[in-house]
Amino acid sequence: MVKTLKQRFSNIDATFLFAVVFTILLSVGVTWLMISYLFREIIQGILYPYSNYPVIISSTADILMIPGSIVLWLGSFIGVLDILSKLFKKPIYEKVKMKLGQAIGVMLVVSLVTLIANYVTWQIAARANGYTQCTSGSKLLVGSKTSSVWSKEEYLCYDYNVDKLLPTGTHEQVLEVAEYLKKD
Repeated sequence: MVKTLKQRFSNIDATFLFAVVFTILLSVGVTWLMISYLFREIIQGILYPYSNYPVIISSTADILMIPGSIVLWLGSFIGVLDILSKLFKKPIYEKVKMKLGQAIGVMLVVSLVTLIANYVTWQIAARANGYTQCTSGSKLLVGSKTSSVWSKEEYLCYDYNVDKLLPTGTHEQVLEVAEYLKKD
């Protein structure tokens, strides 16, 4: 007996359907956040070692936002294709799901390689341009597990006013520190 589309739709788990819709909405939100804010921060963070700012920030986690958002979108598409596969019983949906699953695996490897390459090359570029990493005893970004502060002058790592201007390490804060130090 051939099931109607309505009968096949009723066989789809409501929790799974909710999860797919939630993942799509989350993907849209992450993409909006990336375009409106994080992408600029990521690009600026990559370029910091080549800048002339007195204090710069190395953030290892930011670079993972791009491949992470791609993985989120791929997972959303897999969920949609799973629903379409259950509704229309076409083998093409299963084939595309397998390819997207492989793409997720590739993106996870790309994420790891990107993280390592960025970490190594960023530090080499920063040192080559006269920056040194602030040691663990410095005041700047204490408690941050994914960011570190680099400075052209070691005394800035212990400066109380620089610490006040740099609570989270955003690009705007780096600019404020540079502006503050120009006044001195």
